[in-house]
Amino acid sequence: MPTSVPGRNKQLQQRGFSLLEVLVVLAIIGIITGTLGLSVRAVQDERSLHTDARRLAQLFAMAQAEARRSGQPVVWEYGPEGYRFTQAPRNLLMPSALAQRSAPAPVALAAATTGPLRQRAWSPAQAVDVRLLPPASNVFHGEWVSGPREVELHDGLNTVYLRRSGSGQYVVQP
Repeated sequence: MPTSVPGRNKQLQQRGFSLLEVLVVLAIIGIITGTLGLSVRAVQDERSLHTDARRLAQLFAMAQAEARRSGQPVVWEYGPEGYRFTQAPRNLLMPSALAQRSAPAPVALAAATTGPLRQRAWSPAQAVDVRLLPPASNVFHGEWVSGPREVELHDGLNTVYLRRSGSGQYVVQP
């Protein structure tokens, strides 16, 4: 008489996964994928803010060179959506906040539509807040070192600092 092993029939009957097990595995995969997607997006936004800061470091050097070449101050105008460089009148001798109220309106640079100092939008999807140290130091003129000492860019999630060294070069710091 053949004898049966008690656990063997149970093992032969179960040949797949239950619906509940499959749903649990799919939920775990969905959570992991969502988390990775959000972290990748945050890293891309941080990189784009760093890219804007590195671009500004180069553009500040160009604005300084343009101010020396032309003998007219170059003003960096910025807002939450973007920034641009304009050429100020030669007699701009007061802080830019006062000068914008009393002096003739700055004119756009000659190559402002196609050149490197053209109007640009910020790279991150969110609006960017800009803070200058010292305040109202967004004017580049014929002096050896001019312009902001420090620029803080903040897009709501990330903050990047653009600091001017003693030699006049700008360095991007997280």
